[in-house]
Amino acid sequence: MTFLNLKLSIASAALLASFAALALPSDQRQPINIEADRAQFDQQKGEANYNGNVIVKQGTITIEAQDLWIYTDPATGDFKSLHATGSPSRFSQQIDQTGRMMNANGNTLDYDVTLGELEIHDNGYLKRGEDEISADFIHYFLDDSTFQAENRGSGRVNMTLQPSTSESTD
Repeated sequence: MTFLNLKLSIASAALLASFAALALPSDQRQPINIEADRAQFDQQKGEANYNGNVIVKQGTITIEAQDLWIYTDPATGDFKSLHATGSPSRFSQQIDQTGRMMNANGNTLDYDVTLGELEIHDNGYLKRGEDEISADFIHYFLDDSTFQAENRGSGRVNMTLQPSTSESTD
């Protein structure tokens, strides 16, 4: 393994380790696999860039993009954020033991691990379980599964929310 590959592996591990709070507990213990046509890493800036059919997998987490930038703290190596572009870029993960999934896609995805927020820009779509949202812009708060959505051009925000399956007793 070359020195550059080792550094890219460390940056990539920091990226996906940060998703631990979002995914199944077993995801963080799974190996990380990143495929891309090209990769580069600047340790002084704390930036890694993957280009060309980027696919990242760790456990139930999958990220697909044409270009992916990973930002880390240069001093500590701690992951800060990612920026993914493509038409569309995709993010998915299993959210519980029953197999329910969260799928998001848009032309640009910005994930801030320190805030636990995912921004989906341009042709945004998010599906969590059976609930669906589509809009030009979706700001999803991962910790409490809330969101803000707006259309920044023409059109409207579209949502389909399923009724609760739990039965209430009176």
